[in-house]
Amino acid sequence: MILKTLLLPFRLNWTIYLGLALGAGYLANQDYQTYLSNTIAAEFQVADGPPDPSPLSKWDANNDASANGEVNVAGVYFTALATGSFDPLGSERGFVLLADDQGREVKAVLVVRPEDIALLERQLVAQGSGERIPVTVNGTLNQSGEWAGLIWTELFVMDVPSSDDLLVIEPFLGNRAVSIYDAAEKTIGTVIILGGLAGFLVLLALVKLLSGRRSTATQSQMSGREALAARQKNRPSQRSLPSNGTDKTSPWGALDAQAATPPPMPASTPSQPQPKGQAKSQNKTATPRLQIAELEVQPLFTSVFPGGGSSFRFKSADEIIRQSFGTLSTLKPLKRDD
Repeated sequence: MILKTLLLPFRLNWTIYLGLALGAGYLANQDYQTYLSNTIAAEFQVADGPPDPSPLSKWDANNDASANGEVNVAGVYFTALATGSFDPLGSERGFVLLADDQGREVKAVLVVRPEDIALLERQLVAQGSGERIPVTVNGTLNQSGEWAGLIWTELFVMDVPSSDDLLVIEPFLGNRAVSIYDAAEKTIGTVIILGGLAGFLVLLALVKLLSGRRSTATQSQMSGREALAARQKNRPSQRSLPSNGTDKTSPWGALDAQAATPPPMPASTPSQPQPKGQAKSQNKTATPRLQIAELEVQPLFTSVFPGGGSSFRFKSADEIIRQSFGTLSTLKPLKRDD
């Protein structure tokens, strides 16, 4: 049952596969256009340089974030603050807390992959010394409501007070230009997946189409063979005709054989009655023999000329009827007066 369920998507009509391929190709094309626009925007972003640093205590979302979401904030990193993590959509993320430039409250959360936490901390520590380090962080503003909700829950569990307008920032690690280009290149992965899916669906549609044509041709050939076999089966043959209890391959041959070698008639005695079936079969064979015997009886020759001598003779009524209709007359011949 599970195997049939898994194979069910491969049993659809080829037109459905083609439609799905067109849909996947359309989505792949849309994502490819997005990828192209991202790469072009990345080139302009790298060429423009980072925005001016904005103090977190005076953060203004309308003026301090660029059109492509890049931010450059100034705050304070407390080395004593604990790090945390959350799990959005099955991809775990780690974060480092960043206070405002006055050091009054947690104003920003720097989110990276868990394996990059140490690299981020080294990058922050490299900007100063001590437990309270003024830092500048350049990155991309993340405006996902899901991320913000998960981080709020983690901060509540950690018992860390934070600002009401908490910022979620994905900082650039290492070189800024490399980070921007890497972020733009990530969108090509979706294009490759959807394009490969579209190609696979097109190939599957072609296979289904060709196999359907072959099966149709095979069925038509089989139908033609079945029709020919049915005609040959229904065609009458001499061997399949009923023989009425006699072995005869041809009616003419049977009549000739009966006429040439008539079998002897068995004599029946009054004391031994014959069975009904045998009597019927004897009556069927006796009738044509009697007719043949009557046909062989010829009347006496009578010349039409006095004294005879001519081959022309009178024909009796029975001969005329037999010549015209093939039967004998039941009329009795008239007696001639001598």
